[in-house]
Amino acid sequence: MILDTKSSASFITKVSTISKESNILVTTKLKVVLKDGFYFITRRNKNSKWYNNLLVNNYAEIEINGEKRIAIAEEMVDEEEKKEVSAIKYSDERKEENRFGFKLRVKEV
Repeated sequence: MILDTKSSASFITKVSTISKESNILVTTKLKVVLKDGFYFITRRNKNSKWYNNLLVNNYAEIEINGEKRIAIAEEMVDEEEKKEVSAIKYSDERKEENRFGFKLRVKEV
């Protein structure tokens, strides 16, 4: 799938973070939201390894159109932005849940 990075969308892709325990890159598949040129990853709680890894080290890698891209993660604090991201990510009742997440700023190559 070729992603149009100018439109809002949600998709599943590989996201890698640096493990706070082993200091090595670990990869997981996540549902990612693209909005306004940023990539967003969210959860209903903070109980995941990738979330806690990003709290310690904001380095991430995300696979976009088959290529790994380096990104810097910033924890989301804007409640309105969280709601907008959830509305793109979900079409069911989950879009109303309070969520926690990160905004990924991809470094230009």
